[in-house]
Amino acid sequence: MPSATPPETERSPSPPASAPTALTPGYRAEAFVTLYKAALDKTLEAISPSSFGACFPSISTNAPTQLAAMHTGMTAGLRSFALAEFDTIMEERRVVENLNRLEDLISDAKKRKARSTSGTDGDEQPVPPHTLPPKPLVNAHLNPIHRSQQSQLNARLQTTQSQNANLIEVLRRQKAEIEELVKLAERVVGDVGDAGRRLGSQGEELAEGSRRAEESLGSV
Repeated sequence: MPSATPPETERSPSPPASAPTALTPGYRAEAFVTLYKAALDKTLEAISPSSFGACFPSISTNAPTQLAAMHTGMTAGLRSFALAEFDTIMEERRVVENLNRLEDLISDAKKRKARSTSGTDGDEQPVPPHTLPPKPLVNAHLNPIHRSQQSQLNARLQTTQSQNANLIEVLRRQKAEIEELVKLAERVVGDVGDAGRRLGSQGEELAEGSRRAEESLGSV
């Protein structure tokens, strides 16, 4: 009787986990450790038995064997301490992991460069330029020029549109000022006309009064 539980192969596969960066020192990590150890050994070699014995002349004369043993133990202790501190820093800073990642990036970049240089990307073969039809070749040469000219024309068009907008605003303000001046002149003309009409009627009255005054003076 078949089991109700689906077989293991029919279950939904879980997303694959990202590959961890190997903690085994790569080429650059090993070179870095080797360089540090070489520099450390070179530094400790500067503490030679003769220079160390010169610091303790009495012991060097009376107990040279013990002094040599002390020199060996001190340099060995310094070397062990320096290497232990170096390993601690390497672990805290994840130097090996980061150097391995750097090595992977450099290796991948070299592969990409090799593929681009050879003109291949996987199974894709490069297309020889002389086999292309004329139109793509012409477009490949002219399109960059056209894009550059189009960008320049767009910039000039935007500048012209901005200048036109400013000129339109100036003309609009000037038109409004001219309309105000025309209205003011019309009001002045109207006031002058009213004053002329009033002066005409008053002038007739003044003339009539003057004639009456003359007649009165003539009858006296």
